[in-house]
Amino acid sequence: MSRTVAVTMVRDEEDIIGATVRHMLHEVDAVLVADNRSIDGTREVLRTIEEEHPGRVLVVDDPDPAYRQSAKMTALASRARTELGAEWIVPFDADEWWYSPFGRIADVLAELAPWSIVPAPLFDHMATSLDVVTEADPTRRLGWRRTEPNPLHKVACRWRVDLTIAQGNHDAHYITPIGRFDPVLVVRHFPYRSAEHFVRKARNGAEAYRAAGDSISADLGAHWRQWGDLLDGHGPEVLAEVYRVWYFREDPTGCSLANGEPAAPLIFDPVVHP
Repeated sequence: MSRTVAVTMVRDEEDIIGATVRHMLHEVDAVLVADNRSIDGTREVLRTIEEEHPGRVLVVDDPDPAYRQSAKMTALASRARTELGAEWIVPFDADEWWYSPFGRIADVLAELAPWSIVPAPLFDHMATSLDVVTEADPTRRLGWRRTEPNPLHKVACRWRVDLTIAQGNHDAHYITPIGRFDPVLVVRHFPYRSAEHFVRKARNGAEAYRAAGDSISADLGAHWRQWGDLLDGHGPEVLAEVYRVWYFREDPTGCSLANGEPAAPLIFDPVVHP
């Protein structure tokens, strides 16, 4: 039986990291988390989960402020191989809820030889006025999602020494040819959970890309850079308005955004908790 390990790098995800990592432990054999200088309670949540699941959760430090995600996630994949025996890698973000309609992810991937890359469509959930605001867990609170998947999917990938995980975890590359299987995995995404969260995440993202300097192409992370410029030039109120217009729905069943632009209605489709 092949061994599947999920890997992630996180920063300031206290409100959601507990739910997504605990869920991932139902889907894979082990989880490797790199904490990138979190200043909220993220590390404490991770420490608790690590103690609850000895040998299945490994939390390490990432002191580098730069958002060199491709290099860092590829290095985590190598570490998952050497320290946790990974044969399949699931690169995930702290705000992603992975599953398969066909069973436990590790079991599904174990049946897919000789393929090496398995795409996973990504569905974005949004905050709405109908959410139960007293529910602290965003994976339970944000039940409304977009009907169509995000144009950028995610991937699970087989470990090989020539593996490179792409920036954003949107693809994987190998030096020698590989095979791609059908999208038998699904990802639910909870990226922007309140105006305050959006502003904080934009600030962190912009700072991380700036810290990377010329080591990352300017066309990568363009939205983080633009939001950072807005934040610096106009303050958090302007960025909060961006959130209210584009990433929040007063009426999730309606056909327009807050500024009147047409938009497809959302559907109520909450994730299923174990």
